[in-house]
Amino acid sequence: MKYNKLPDKCVVEFMKKHKIKNACEFGCGEGRNAIYLAKNDVETEAYDLSEIAIENARRNAGESRAEKVVFQAGNIFELDLTDKRFDLVIDSGIFHHLTPHRRLQYRDIVSDILTENGYFILLCFAAGEDGADEVDDYEFYKRRQTGAAFTEERLKAFWGEKLDAADIRKGENIADNEMWESEYLYVCVFQKA
Repeated sequence: MKYNKLPDKCVVEFMKKHKIKNACEFGCGEGRNAIYLAKNDVETEAYDLSEIAIENARRNAGESRAEKVVFQAGNIFELDLTDKRFDLVIDSGIFHHLTPHRRLQYRDIVSDILTENGYFILLCFAAGEDGADEVDDYEFYKRRQTGAAFTEERLKAFWGEKLDAADIRKGENIADNEMWESEYLYVCVFQKA
């Protein structure tokens, strides 16, 4: 099985422990997590900025017979999510690419669409690994970076203003027939109290 069709290990493990009715994924790419959720009887909405990725995701969903997923191309900051509420929101690649001023808006979007006691799974570049450099906001703009790494403390402080940290750990290098994960990421699970 190709990497781009493998769900993230944290999503697989999460689903073994939690009963989720509906979910949303931001930055879904070719649909690997969204398809996995749909095949596990979770009503899923998945969004990505790339129309090509969404076309591929729809094709992959059809090939996998994943019927409980809707894919949509669009900019997360332009989506109308006002009346949407989800038990689970997943970000496997957006947050670490956002400019600092957009991160605050993004945190509000995620918090607003989560149900009470809902979960947010975040995978982002870990400081000190190969994904990206940790930089302060000024340096992010000055260097015109396209991504930033974070420390565990910084993730807890930033997301902790809206959500409780249930688990934050460094990723492992895993790629088998069931799931994928990389050591250059932090794997975070937050919960809305």
